[in-house]
Amino acid sequence: MNVDELDQYIKSECKAYDIFIEKARENQKEKNLNRQFKKRFNPEKVEREAQKMWVSVVTNLQGKLKSDKSLKKAPSLRWKSFMMENNILESFEDSMGELELNE
Repeated sequence: MNVDELDQYIKSECKAYDIFIEKARENQKEKNLNRQFKKRFNPEKVEREAQKMWVSVVTNLQGKLKSDKSLKKAPSLRWKSFMMENNILESFEDSMGELELNE
């Protein structure tokens, strides 16, 4: 399963994205307020930065899952079964709820 497939799967099966992206947006808005006025990002750039943070999180998760030998070259269906059997999405969603983003 590639990063894009995993991203879509997460977004369709749990609330981890919604939880994370709200925190990431707030984090980016705070960072933006601390920038010099002339160097502040416009709202679209702030959103892009939050989205980049999400991509990084999903890429990291995909790398960790991929390190399991049974998933190395397995089809997406096997990845989904593995995640269901091991409650990966539930744990991931919980960790997003507990996550605190700092500058």
